Amino acid sequence: MRKILFIITKSEIGGAQKYVLDLARAAKKNGLDVSVASEHNSSFYETLTAASIPFHEIKSVQRAINVWQDIRLFFELFSLIRKVKPDVLHLNSSKIGAIGAIAGKLARIPKIIFTAHGWAFNEHRSPLQKQLIVLVSKFAALFQDVIICVSEHDKSGALKHRVAPAGKLTAIHNGIDSAATAKKLMSRKEAREKLGIGQDAFIVGTIANFYRNKALDMLPFAAISSADTDVHFVIIGEGPEREKIEHLIEKYQLKDRFTLTGALQNANIYLKAFDIFVLPSRKEGLPYALLEAMAARITCITSDIGGIPEIIENNINGITIKHITPGKLWEAIASCRKDKKHCKELAVRGEETVQEKFSLETMLRDTLALYR
Repeated sequence: MRKILFIITKSEIGGAQKYVLDLARAAKKNGLDVSVASEHNSSFYETLTAASIPFHEIKSVQRAINVWQDIRLFFELFSLIRKVKPDVLHLNSSKIGAIGAIAGKLARIPKIIFTAHGWAFNEHRSPLQKQLIVLVSKFAALFQDVIICVSEHDKSGALKHRVAPAGKLTAIHNGIDSAATAKKLMSRKEAREKLGIGQDAFIVGTIANFYRNKALDMLPFAAISSADTDVHFVIIGEGPEREKIEHLIEKYQLKDRFTLTGALQNANIYLKAFDIFVLPSRKEGLPYALLEAMAARITCITSDIGGIPEIIENNINGITIKHITPGKLWEAIASCRKDKKHCKELAVRGEETVQEKFSLETMLRDTLALYR
């Protein structure tokens, strides 16, 4: 029986974590011996345990670069890989993709796969930082046998920067089970009651961790223009930027316009509470939250970056904004609020797009094929 070991940096439930869970469950269902390693998180651990998938805790992992901590991480991963002895090592996140690949090669793992959930060199950084990230990515690619890009945009970026030869790179879109997503949704009324928001308000919401790349600071600035309207903003998520957002909300006296719920288990079941789903990110790969919102038939307004244009065609099945600003974001929100019929048409076509082009079945089939 072939063994697959998935390794990921963080176990907080986000897009990359959902990706690993979906693949781990599918690999197990297909008769493979599967295990997952990451930092400890009770929810992640319990979800894996419920699926009878072994979990290995990584204690030395962290996002920030720390030479001594990263050396400890290398030896911890090397020891784990030697213990599990997988036939396929599937790595997720930039740091794990590099350190894990080197450890995997030294442990003589037959096949090492890395999924780039959006390249770090696509972030807003100085030219010198970007060059350094490209060099690190190139070095890591020497130890990776296959690199999965979650969008054609990311694959093109990797080729442009010569991260790896074309033969190592493949684009496989993230996918979801639209029918299963729809079945789990709370009704609009119930979702709003659970979130403690008014039934008559026009809700602009998002599900995102409070990270700089998510650009959630745009929402308070956009909300300044919402005075004398029934628009209310909801953010479901948690993270290091939360205090900054709370400060902006307080500074501009917007407390009555915002609900910050914190992290919620199975956050996507609340999607029907929203009239509009917004994602003003500065960097994205191919976001699961956007696919889930579209599958829930919610009109989506997003920044025009990363793989998002591969999902949304502007003003056809959603709204994308080039060089997004709070002003442009508010204009799009106000337009949808004014023309609710057109808003609904965008939502219907968005749902159709996910069903036709971004199925979980396709993603699993194409990825599992690489394990063989």
